[in-house]
Amino acid sequence: MRVYLYKMSMRIFVLTMILVGSAFAVDIEGLKLPEGEKTALEAFKIDDRLYIKSTTLAKFLGGEESIDFFAKSGSIDFGEYDIEYSLFSSYVRCGENVYNIYQPVQFDNGAFLLPIRYTIEILNRVSPLNLAWDGEKIIVSPPVFNVNGISASQKLNGILIEISLKEKLRFDVVKTDDNWLILTVSEGKVDSLAFTRRIPVPAIYNIKTYQFERSAQISVRIRPRDFTFSSKLKDDPYRIQILLKGDSFSDSAMTSEHLIEEDFADNRIDVIVIDPGHGGDDLGAVGPRDTKEKDMVLSISKKLFDLLNKDRRFEPVMTRQDDIFIPLSERTSLANSVGGDMLISIHANASENKKARGLITFFLADAKTDQARAAATLENSSIRFENVEDQRQYLTDLDFTLRDMIQTQFQRESADLADIIQKEVSGATKIRGRGVDQAGFFVLDKAYMPAVLVETAFISNKDDEKILKDKGFQKKCARAIYDSIVAFKEKYESIERISE
Repeated sequence: MRVYLYKMSMRIFVLTMILVGSAFAVDIEGLKLPEGEKTALEAFKIDDRLYIKSTTLAKFLGGEESIDFFAKSGSIDFGEYDIEYSLFSSYVRCGENVYNIYQPVQFDNGAFLLPIRYTIEILNRVSPLNLAWDGEKIIVSPPVFNVNGISASQKLNGILIEISLKEKLRFDVVKTDDNWLILTVSEGKVDSLAFTRRIPVPAIYNIKTYQFERSAQISVRIRPRDFTFSSKLKDDPYRIQILLKGDSFSDSAMTSEHLIEEDFADNRIDVIVIDPGHGGDDLGAVGPRDTKEKDMVLSISKKLFDLLNKDRRFEPVMTRQDDIFIPLSERTSLANSVGGDMLISIHANASENKKARGLITFFLADAKTDQARAAATLENSSIRFENVEDQRQYLTDLDFTLRDMIQTQFQRESADLADIIQKEVSGATKIRGRGVDQAGFFVLDKAYMPAVLVETAFISNKDDEKILKDKGFQKKCARAIYDSIVAFKEKYESIERISE
């Protein structure tokens, strides 16, 4: 009986999914084609929108397609990355990320149809491919890589690993419990073939590369388990140096060449990015006495900036200093571009429950509670003030409360920072502490540093609203966040020094 129902559903599915659209050829030129020559791919026009068959795309890119007709979904595997799609959905999935392709997937003659323009944009983001659509043809160029290879050598005081770069890029290195060194390069495009050659150092016995949307990852497996490491970006030429130290690396036959220790001495936590939420037309939440969130958080942020600026150990940066609106993705991009060591986004909460009060500190992770989902929905709603091009920076499902968030290597540090802030602010201001929570905030997403969002109070509560307007509370709140930053700095810089 189940087989019969399946056959009937497939028959109905195929009969009803045939589209009325015109088929024609889309020119393709560039990579691996003789100069001046071009070839063509079959494309379809539906309601004046151009689509390409998933089977055609898979064949062209040298990938393998699998289709689940019963589930009305399919996927193309390109080796190091894949793309999954479903009938009538305007979203596709690549790895852990969901992307908006703005036009629903269609079906015709046994194949899924994907919108050419936006599918190409996604492929460019998640792979080293260099494709372009000019409205009439697909232009293919050789991949542009900026993470170009790896080398390693034995030194008297350990192992030196070098990752060659084409340009200056921000990076982070962590060691896992199962003895992998994980190097994440922000905005990196990795040449995977350059990492396949054998490294003539016995301590290194496995290397893997991964390409993500806005970063490249190089994973290096180390044989000895008892070792420490330090890292540094060098120039002329640009390269990332990772120095491994441990008794297991000692060898009397090693070269006497030494590394200069001061090259690895800069592990300071000093560039602090302060993000006053909302601004401009985005008022944020508004209290019962018409107090605007954007004004209160800017005042607290400025006081925090002044405290950090007076402390010569820090270099504070604000995402906005005036009443202007900054897209959420630009705030994170700014934090990354200035080499931020910490991102603190300051907000005021709101709830339909007018009795809700207190302080909550968030870090980036999947929301586990209704409270966290509500807070993320509230703060992420600022995206409605962004133009279409800014919104496309997220390239994800805009149902904020259901969005899958990337788990970053900074999550543990972010949770620790959130806990320190929660205790310091609650103790200093005597405002009720509601604890540390986690949720998917756009402004924290893809911040390559410990990052938290502080909901200082509930502006929707008349008592909390009054507190937020009080200059004395604002000063105490700023001072408590400053003390938290100092405590975090002292804790983690000492850990870095020990690890070296």
